[in-house]
Amino acid sequence: MPHPKVSVIVPVYNCRNSLERCVGSVLAQTLSDLELICVDDGSTDGSLELLRKVEDPRMTVLAQPNSGGPGAPRNAGLDRATGEFVMFVDADDWLGPRALELMVAMAEDNDTDIVIGKYVGVGRKVPVRLFRQTVARTTIYDDRPDLYATLAPLKLFRRGLIGDTRFPEGLKSHEDQEFTALAYFKAKAVSVLADYDAYFWVEREDGSSVMQQGGAPDEAFFPVIGRVMRLVEAHTEPGNARNRMLRRHFREEVMSRFGRAYLDASAESRALTEAFARDLMERHLTPEITAASAPFFRQLAHCLLHGRADLLPEIVAFRTAADADEVVVPLKVVAGRVYQDTPGFGDLPDACFDVSDRVPFRVALTRAEWEGSALVLEGDVELPGGVPTDFSVVVRDRGDEPVEYPFAVASEQPFRVVMDFAETTLAKGRWDVVVKASLDGVPLAARPSLGDLEVPGDRYVPVSDGKPVVRGHVTDYGNLSVDAGWQSKTPEWPASAKVVGGALEVAGSLPASTPVKIVARLRGTEEVVETPALFAHDAFTATLPLKRMRDGVWQIEFEVGGMRGGFLPDALASGRVGLRRTARPYRTSGGRIAATLAPAPPVLPRLLAKAGLRGKP
Repeated sequence: MPHPKVSVIVPVYNCRNSLERCVGSVLAQTLSDLELICVDDGSTDGSLELLRKVEDPRMTVLAQPNSGGPGAPRNAGLDRATGEFVMFVDADDWLGPRALELMVAMAEDNDTDIVIGKYVGVGRKVPVRLFRQTVARTTIYDDRPDLYATLAPLKLFRRGLIGDTRFPEGLKSHEDQEFTALAYFKAKAVSVLADYDAYFWVEREDGSSVMQQGGAPDEAFFPVIGRVMRLVEAHTEPGNARNRMLRRHFREEVMSRFGRAYLDASAESRALTEAFARDLMERHLTPEITAASAPFFRQLAHCLLHGRADLLPEIVAFRTAADADEVVVPLKVVAGRVYQDTPGFGDLPDACFDVSDRVPFRVALTRAEWEGSALVLEGDVELPGGVPTDFSVVVRDRGDEPVEYPFAVASEQPFRVVMDFAETTLAKGRWDVVVKASLDGVPLAARPSLGDLEVPGDRYVPVSDGKPVVRGHVTDYGNLSVDAGWQSKTPEWPASAKVVGGALEVAGSLPASTPVKIVARLRGTEEVVETPALFAHDAFTATLPLKRMRDGVWQIEFEVGGMRGGFLPDALASGRVGLRRTARPYRTSGGRIAATLAPAPPVLPRLLAKAGLRGKP
């Protein structure tokens, strides 16, 4: 019997309410060559009974006593899996209909061992930056995309890559990190599918999941994280890649243990948490990781490594309140540096509180639209704990010696700037938009974020070298830039073309802030007739003098700054040019507007034919 293309493994424990959706999403995949292995881990809510009611020959249901975590049921599924690929799905979650089809295609087309399909958070956060764009081949050693941002096994793996590797068993949480990290290191390459919503990752509304209840206890949790960190060190050289991966564990795992649960714990339990965290820091923390980490971690590390654990409860309490938006982190400028003025400041080293290179100065745009030659930006300025002043906006190129063009800010709160590119002739290239301000004399800079706004489209304005077009661009981080001088294909805009009074009237809309000519070119010749476009805002009209144009086929185009473009027919109307000629605008095979000028048929024969009569022979 041939093996299926994919084995989908679902560990099940007390998730009856979501099972039907999860199982249904797998069995309804457009890639039908699959087997679904559901392993019930001692559920008590009727999950097993529900699974056994599903009638599909591709589905296998296994049952076992409760093992204390998802590792054992995943391993049981792996022992039964026969597919070329293995996909792990949690029972709370579901797949997009084409998820397996597209993920398998990526693996086969690019010869990769792991495919990460785009996660969609349902009531929870997911690593958004990982899915900025689809990546055919990458590895764990590449900084971007940062694969190590997700160590969950909710991915497609080649079965041969997994081999005899299994999950640790009996752990309530984080059993997956060692498995996934090892797979990353063994994989020859990894694909990221970012342009399809593949995996819907759910946070339970009732807060009943293991992670929502705190995860594994410290005595089980910290040894697992220690093993993964040793695995990282065994597969990397000292340097950026290693530091990036280890810093992820300090940020996501170690810091997570110093929150509300830590504050509510007994002194004995706190001391145990501190001892475990201190041990990991002594073994794996480097000055580079510390310097690149958030102030809270720097404070935490200094307290644990330098005998100041007495300050931790107050520091953790403030940070917990700040994370819940119950307090604002105040900022303080001292000798040209910016610090968080929070518990421990003035007692611990200043470096633990320094945010000079990461001041939380942000601009979130609520509007980004063209008004004539000006790009108008409006938005909200954020600087929690401080009040910025002295605003300005620049566009900055990306050269080795950056060139900047400034624009005056019309309003600071709410933020508003009118960037008139007719007054600033950009050179060809990409220009980053930067909002500048200051905090008590310390310069600040922020890239304005577009959020869910549409990226501003083409605007025809003068460019010093290149095509006369400026358009918005959104970076991988969601910030606004502008591109100048590029036009990858011939522009096309809708327009009407009607014969009126012996002339061809062309009317439409063009985003132009520089002179535009409407041009007619006689096919097969170099003959050209042109006329200026007359604008009222972005709407234009132009009249081509048909009486001066010879018979033939004329292509109707526009020219702006030496760049040619075409028109897509919106409305067309034919008519006579004097008594002896006709003009007929039409849509070409390429979809553009052209016009045919030709002699008009004689009037008398047409009238006689219409009346059913014949003239004299």
